[in-house]
Amino acid sequence: MKKGFTLIEMIGVMVILSLLLLFVMPSVINYIKKGGDTKDTVVKTMIFEAARKYIDDNKNMFKKDVKNTYCISLYTLANEGYIESPVTLSSSDEDIASEESTKTVKIIYDEKFKYELVDECKGLVNPTPILYKGLTPVKYDETSNNWIVVDPKTDEWYSYDEQKWANAVVLGTDVIKQVGDTVAVDGTEAKMMLVWIPRYEYKYTNLGNQYAGGTQAEPGKIEINFVLKNVKEGSTNEYKVHPAFTFGDQEVSGFWVGKFELSSKSDNTTSSNNLGCNATSCTSDISKLRILPNVPSLRYNNVSNFFYAIRSIESTNTFGLSNMDTHMMKNSEWGAVAYLSQSKYGKYGNDNYDKQYKEVYQNKSDNYITGSSNGTPSQSTINTQYAYNDMQDLGEDTNGYKKGQCGLGASTTGNIYGVYDMSGGAYEYVMGAYGPEYPTIFTGNTIESKYYDKYVNSTNNSSNDGSESCNNGICYGHGISEIKGSTTNIGWYGDYTYMVSLSSPWFLRGGAYTDATGAGVFCRNSIDGDSNNDRSARVVGFGK
Repeated sequence: MKKGFTLIEMIGVMVILSLLLLFVMPSVINYIKKGGDTKDTVVKTMIFEAARKYIDDNKNMFKKDVKNTYCISLYTLANEGYIESPVTLSSSDEDIASEESTKTVKIIYDEKFKYELVDECKGLVNPTPILYKGLTPVKYDETSNNWIVVDPKTDEWYSYDEQKWANAVVLGTDVIKQVGDTVAVDGTEAKMMLVWIPRYEYKYTNLGNQYAGGTQAEPGKIEINFVLKNVKEGSTNEYKVHPAFTFGDQEVSGFWVGKFELSSKSDNTTSSNNLGCNATSCTSDISKLRILPNVPSLRYNNVSNFFYAIRSIESTNTFGLSNMDTHMMKNSEWGAVAYLSQSKYGKYGNDNYDKQYKEVYQNKSDNYITGSSNGTPSQSTINTQYAYNDMQDLGEDTNGYKKGQCGLGASTTGNIYGVYDMSGGAYEYVMGAYGPEYPTIFTGNTIESKYYDKYVNSTNNSSNDGSESCNNGICYGHGISEIKGSTTNIGWYGDYTYMVSLSSPWFLRGGAYTDATGAGVFCRNSIDGDSNNDRSARVVGFGK
């Protein structure tokens, strides 16, 4: 019969094991830690080498002869093919190169050149667009006058320093394109055209009555720096991160905006509220919605019809944008595009235009044809309308000031890569409304507050400048109080500046083709929110 261990023997074994662990365990722990440290060293070396190659491939964005700090997100390196995601460190299985990650390579050019891997980086940023599922990147070929599919990892398809904002198209479900192929934007191949607006901070202290260093008639440059989405505060107390890049509790690195006003493949565009949309469905075929040039904009719908129709885009299989949040442009998002246009990255920075010609040219098509250009920034006469891609040089005026190109001058960049129809054409409803209560046009239906901007001025409900309309304070970035002029209801470039009120609770932006000087990217008007023949809307989208 086998005999078991006595209590004394068991205690002895435990003492021996404890002594062994006392001597061996530190070595084991140290070995494990060394393994983790080795992995992290390898990963960081890989990241820094990828960043070095990224810098070499984008030399125009990285000046080494001055003291600068640059920020490159790991998602940018992964998105552009410099590292392969997922990337993990020994401390976690979390992918530090995902879109949600805050990990950033901080490059410092000083007496010494060095890299750091950090969670927050305040420095110069390359405005990298995010290509969500369903988006095909394109660039314009001036030789053939065609949009061309590009390889985003190898082709130079955007350069914000040269006022070339990133463009992408949504192709039809049966359309297959390879890199180098042309894309027709007449509705036969592309259904939508979108432009990327990167996250940025702006210098708010040189706006207001300072007109960004210019005059009310000819405002100066709005100072802008691109930032990563984990940066929530300005780099100095003179800068603010634009509020359009905070969407509810979500911070976004940028958003895609419709290149043109919304249109439709359907010919039935003149009956009131022809979209027939409510919180649950639309009587019209939403798959017929388009964002294309040279077609009549979609009008005759009230705010709620436009809102629900655009929200339906993400759930309509024909567009393939299921991982994007598509919504009707908010007033703050309009402000973000307008401010970017008035920076060195927009038409203001385009050397093809001088003085007053830096203002976005008007669309004065009485047929509301998208992308049209009057070839002038402020004129009452409805003369010849140029197509969005018309590159005819308008020469100089009698003072020798350059007018630039007739069709391209109607975009926010002064070239074909910008956003059109933001001056003239149809007035555009934006999701911005007055009232301490819920917007009246949506009575009976609930929409999330992140989808609209609310304006309440407790001291003066009809205040023109809106100086107390955002939580009894200035609405920074919304293109309201910061761009008002010294004359009542007239702001930068002479644009109209009417404020929403109880009787006219909804914002209209951009002006209509019938307006002269009052139309423009800084124009704001107010109305009841109902359907009309001179009111359209615009699409915005980014990742869910």
